Amino acid sequence: MKDKLEYNVEVRWDNQTGGEVDIGHFPILRLDMPVDFGGAGRYPCPDELFLSAVAACLLTTFLYFKKALKFHLEEYHVSAKQTIEKPSADGYRITEINALISVKVKTQERRKAEKCLELAKKYCHITRSLETAIPIRISTQIQVQS
Repeated sequence: MKDKLEYNVEVRWDNQTGGEVDIGHFPILRLDMPVDFGGAGRYPCPDELFLSAVAACLLTTFLYFKKALKFHLEEYHVSAKQTIEKPSADGYRITEINALISVKVKTQERRKAEKCLELAKKYCHITRSLETAIPIRISTQIQVQS
């Protein structure tokens, strides 16, 4: 793997209360301001997209290590929640992120799933990058299927 990766996006206003994200070789992603802030709420807001990126990074990091550990995964699910507060006149701030990763594996795969969850929590580069600015709590649970 490379030591340095770069990603580029372009965001254009849609002449309403949102915009379009052009990632290049993918379909256009639309976003909008939430109704609470005067937007139309037609599409996900940047906070939802941000939280989606956090949860998706936990998924893809898990899948990277799953491939290395070579085990069969029955199910994977992550639910994430972020809290946004206005602690001062300076404006809003994300004050915490909580995620719960749930996996389902066969009994014989439990140890590998546990290791994979540990590695995903440790090496997700997005959560690692954010943890000095935002408290992030990642919980895990494993459901075993005989």
